[in-house]
Amino acid sequence: MPWKKVPCPVCGKNLIDKRSKACLHCSVPYKRTQNHRQHLSDIQKGRKHHWKSGSNRQEVAQKIREWWTPERKEAKRQEMLLRNPEALYHGLSCKGAKRLRDALGHCEHCGHDGSESHLDVHHRNGNKKDQSLDNLIVLCHRCHMFQHRHEIGWEKYHERIRLLKNS
Repeated sequence: MPWKKVPCPVCGKNLIDKRSKACLHCSVPYKRTQNHRQHLSDIQKGRKHHWKSGSNRQEVAQKIREWWTPERKEAKRQEMLLRNPEALYHGLSCKGAKRLRDALGHCEHCGHDGSESHLDVHHRNGNKKDQSLDNLIVLCHRCHMFQHRHEIGWEKYHERIRLLKNS
């Protein structure tokens, strides 16, 4: 059962939970002092976190790294491939694509640096499962859409994007 609502003891206007001291308009927001910030900083000093492993205990992190052998990674990739055969990238992760884009840093077709429209990774032969470096090319979004103009057309592409944004 909800707590009984009572008028704010400070302003008397807003109804508040009887456990509260004041309504949101009357209560003073909490502000951290420099001493409090220093105290929190001192508590965290010396604590290491192994972000890549998913654990902050070194022995657990090592076990996780040892468990993910190349064979297990490939088996997991094949499992994900079976779950979603229409996935765009079957071997090139988002991080791998980002590394590729960052290494080159510009569109290989027009030379744009990606400041106005982001850079994409395009498969030259159209086969998304072929992740060899000679099949991958970095293009700005405009050039990438130009490469796919015969497949979906500009109008269909933008219609699809509008539908995705509205859903």
